[in-house]
Amino acid sequence: MMNELNTRLFARLRGENLTVLVVRDEEEIYRSRKPGVGPLLEMYDRFPDGLDGATAVDRVVGGCAARVLAHLRAARVLGVVGSVAARAVLAAHDIPFEVEKGVLEIRNRNGTDTCPFEQLSRHFPDAETLVTAMRDRLARMRAR
Repeated sequence: MMNELNTRLFARLRGENLTVLVVRDEEEIYRSRKPGVGPLLEMYDRFPDGLDGATAVDRVVGGCAARVLAHLRAARVLGVVGSVAARAVLAAHDIPFEVEKGVLEIRNRNGTDTCPFEQLSRHFPDAETLVTAMRDRLARMRAR
């Protein structure tokens, strides 16, 4: 059951056309309108000391996002869409996770396969090596 704060955070994400919103004590500490995993990498770089006490609200939370957010020690994660893998990763770190729509897996942009970053998160359970693999994958995708 969605509480009032979560409802407000989801409404704000949509109303301001954000892809990611991070708040601590109801004060915004990060926001992005960028699609994909770029915001995750930005947060990883911008918050080397973590997101202790913060709530991360993301449009799409798959295993990859969950691993990064768990590494950053987000206190809570909210997702418009969230995968089974994300739920498992966050549960393993005792991080509460609420989604509006749960899915088995996050799909790629054209819906033909599993998201490549969701796939990466299966092979790199350690966030630091996962982030390196994410950067490599992004560079290869952009080079096409």
